[in-house]
Amino acid sequence: MKKAVGQCIVVLSLLFLSACGKSDADAVKSTAKEAGTKPLTKVSQVTNWFAEAEHGGQYTAMKMGYYKEAGLDMTLDPGGPQVSGLQLVASGKYQFAMASADELLIARKQGLPIVAVASVFQQGPLTIFSHKGDPISSVDKLNNRTFYVTPGIPYWEYMKKKYAPQNVKELAYTGSMAAFMANPGSVNQGYITSEGYSLKSAGFEFEAVPISKLTGFNPYTMLLVTTEKYIADQPDTVKAYVEASVKGWNYYKDHYRELNEYIHTFNPDSPLEMFQYSAEASKDYIYGGDAAEHGFGYMSEERWSTLKDQLVSIGLIDASLDVKKAYTTKFLPTK
Repeated sequence: MKKAVGQCIVVLSLLFLSACGKSDADAVKSTAKEAGTKPLTKVSQVTNWFAEAEHGGQYTAMKMGYYKEAGLDMTLDPGGPQVSGLQLVASGKYQFAMASADELLIARKQGLPIVAVASVFQQGPLTIFSHKGDPISSVDKLNNRTFYVTPGIPYWEYMKKKYAPQNVKELAYTGSMAAFMANPGSVNQGYITSEGYSLKSAGFEFEAVPISKLTGFNPYTMLLVTTEKYIADQPDTVKAYVEASVKGWNYYKDHYRELNEYIHTFNPDSPLEMFQYSAEASKDYIYGGDAAEHGFGYMSEERWSTLKDQLVSIGLIDASLDVKKAYTTKFLPTK
């Protein structure tokens, strides 16, 4: 799975001022002052991978001018296999990043004061793929199989502790589905979006079950995150960022085809068809569940507390960790 294995740049600025003569620049500033306009606040976000449909609302907010309307001069940079958004935000290089809830809680245990301000995915898109006609309907169906999986990934450690599947041969998933496809009876982790597209485009028929449905391990995925300090120092900027992002995601829901053409320009090495497939495959994961009732980005204390207990049970965090400090919904617009 590409993001688990590793777990472009758009810059909007006012550079035209530097191209003007001094008198012209002064005239522009004077006009802006007279009009009562404010200079845009520079902010930056790093995503969790190269540009893709799973970042659709962020790029939409750029394309449609929602960040600028909110008073933000936004820079949106891609992540990648060697990029840690949490570290970059904690260091202050970026104001915002993307991460999953289990990553965030583990980071807080390690002393990084990261806070989630919205969740893109209500249901985790991590999936177990099996060959057509051989569905994985329960964890015990993994017994006596080869499983291509990211070593040490939290959901699998939780599954092993709680369900104790028997005689599972673990092989490291490197991002290629070829070994799984050539090995009947094997299973492979992946995203319903990207890996689903890879299998379909190869003409391979498969079964797929969300890990959240199979095990109850369902961390919020692709959270929009910042730091405690930035929230304390710049609450209006955080609010503007969250509201513009939510607006972008709400627009992307029904206009993803046209927006994907724009997003594709930042990652032309991936086929446009993958963007379309991923947008359609992820729609219920993003806009369904609690988001259908409470609006895009919603997070609940119950979900965070359940995840905490699951991570405590496998020793990845301590019971003393306060999940109420790990997220906030106060910047989300009221539905």
